[in-house]
Amino acid sequence: MPARVAMITYDFYPFDVRVRRLAEAAADGGSEVDVICLQQEGEPPYEICNGVRAFRLPVGRGFGRSLPLTVSSWLRFLALAGVKVARLHRQQPYDVIHVHNMPDFLVFAALVPKLSGAKVILDVQDTSPELMAAKARGRRARAVLRRLAAAQERVSAAFVDHVVTVGWPFEKLLLQRGIRPQKLSILLNSADPKIFPEARRSAAPNAASDPTRPFILMYWGTIAPRNGLDTAIRALALALPDVPNLRLDLMGRGEHIPALLRLAEELGVRDRVTLRPPCPAEEIVDFVVHGDVGIIPYRVDGFEELVLPTKAYELAWMGRPILASNTVGIRSMFRAESIALCEPEHPEQFAAVVVDLYRHPEKRDRMVASAAQDYAAYRWERMAQRYRDLLAALTTPRRAATSSVTSAAPSPLRDRRTAQ
Repeated sequence: MPARVAMITYDFYPFDVRVRRLAEAAADGGSEVDVICLQQEGEPPYEICNGVRAFRLPVGRGFGRSLPLTVSSWLRFLALAGVKVARLHRQQPYDVIHVHNMPDFLVFAALVPKLSGAKVILDVQDTSPELMAAKARGRRARAVLRRLAAAQERVSAAFVDHVVTVGWPFEKLLLQRGIRPQKLSILLNSADPKIFPEARRSAAPNAASDPTRPFILMYWGTIAPRNGLDTAIRALALALPDVPNLRLDLMGRGEHIPALLRLAEELGVRDRVTLRPPCPAEEIVDFVVHGDVGIIPYRVDGFEELVLPTKAYELAWMGRPILASNTVGIRSMFRAESIALCEPEHPEQFAAVVVDLYRHPEKRDRMVASAAQDYAAYRWERMAQRYRDLLAALTTPRRAATSSVTSAAPSPLRDRRTAQ
């Protein structure tokens, strides 16, 4: 029998792409799925989105807030979500409560359903100790935040029945911190073909043969200092003499936007940098296919080097070459011939690669073909079935669950993980 699943996320729905993918994957498998989430201005408190019921709570989400304000907002959402899921559970019991971090301690919103037999999943999209340390300013603050984040991660992981995470580097950390292998699974952030349909895959035009057409670098997602977009802007300025039709298109939100625009002004490239607000998930594909090269210039800060960005999967699937910082996360997914790697915070290296890719479209084509081969084993259809298998395993007796969860992992995942 399909499970009744509640998802809890301190984010907007269906804006959060991972939550949406997993919710719809469960619904496609016959499960009844509710999502308890934040409410943006103008959104109704209740809505059915592609078969998933969204219950939105009156809590906003600011960017660039102080830590005390952020924690206060987390706690308010924890209380409201706990009450909401308990009420819904009383009306019709849930089988699984799937909680997406951050924060990890949001799992305690599932206390009432867990006490009456529901299984609880913690979804570690970001490892809290590394992320909080990366955000902190000052050595002492960094050490304190890391310890606090590690403590709440440990307690939260002990409370739940299963932990899922988004890549091999995060899996390695969680295993080192004591989570048993049988309690841990990987669900990669592959590109959802509902949002990125195969029919939209296409080769980028060769801008080098048409100087009237811009050669577009593109980035979408969170815009924070750790994402390294200042490196991208400096690289743009350095490459411009050799690529006169070069442009950098950004789409997202974050506290670093004003600083980036000031930097572009100072470097004289403000007219070559465009900024768009976030768009609905269905429209992201339009942004991806409009550009020539996806750029992921993340910093090495103890967190970003471990991240396997969702946009990397989306670029590989949609046939766009990837220019990225040389990080553990990126290397865990792609072979050297599939992606152009530069040392983080070295804009001159990024600029040199931009010029090279502009001048050699055949190299871009080879990278795209190679990245597509790397990605084939991790397509979303496989991840969706893997998630449905996990839900089925968690709602069967424990002995069967252990066997099913272990056997659910596709061999390419295990092979790639072992190779790291």
